[in-house]
This record gives sequence, structure tokens and C-alpha cells, in this order.
Amino acid sequence: MRVYFSHAMRGKPGFAVNSSGHGENCEIAMRLADQLRKIFPKLYLYVPAESEPFVGAAYGKGYLSIEQILELDCMVVDRCDIVIVYVPEGGELQGGRKIEYDHAVATNKPVCIFHTLAEALDYITAMYRREQL
Repeated sequence: MRVYFSHAMRGKPGFAVNSSGHGENCEIAMRLADQLRKIFPKLYLYVPAESEPFVGAAYGKGYLSIEQILELDCMVVDRCDIVIVYVPEGGELQGGRKIEYDHAVATNKPVCIFHTLAEALDYITAMYRREQL
């Protein structure tokens, strides 16, 4: 199963790319992804934070805009079986995550918003079982 893991990059509108919050958001996403991969070793998990060195450099050089990056992310969503969207407790679905979520809904892609790792585990497990039927 191919899973797109949507997560915050910049955070709230106006939050600067390459700020400490940006790096922190990426680190959190990568830690969660590592935990998911330990539990589901055969899972293909696409995590935007893992491509950030390349994408961030392209953005910094002006080769890609935020809109173009999100368009490419939605193309990756199209190639995945499901989408999971991390919104921490007290957070809100906004920015790029909202665009990716809305794209998944518009294209009838199974999508789950999760606040805790346990919620993501439950959803992925249910989707695995559904796929086996």
C-alpha cells in the first residue's frame, strides 16, 4: 500500500520557510514516519519532509513556487492509495495540508486526519484489512 503522509511544513500563514518552526515540523513528521515504518515495514510512505532538502533548495532559488510545490504534491497524492494528514491536538487543517486533503477528497482518495500515532495506526490497519478482502 502506498501512503501519502501530509504534514505541516511552514505552519500558520506567514510562517517563514527555513525558520526553526519549519525544521521542527519536518522533524516531527519524520519521527512519526519512522515509527510507522517500524510497525509496517512493507508500507510505502511518502513524506514531504524527506524531500525538503531538494524542494527547499528549488524554492530558495526561485525554481518552484509554493503553488507549484503543492501541485506536485497533489500529483504524488494521485499515485498513492491513501492519504493520512497529521494535525496535532490543538492544531488546525490549513495551508498545504488543506490543499492536499481537499485534493484527496475531490479525487475520491481514502483520507484520514489523525492527531496521534495510534489513530494513524488504526486507519492504516483498517485499510490493509480492506485491501485484503
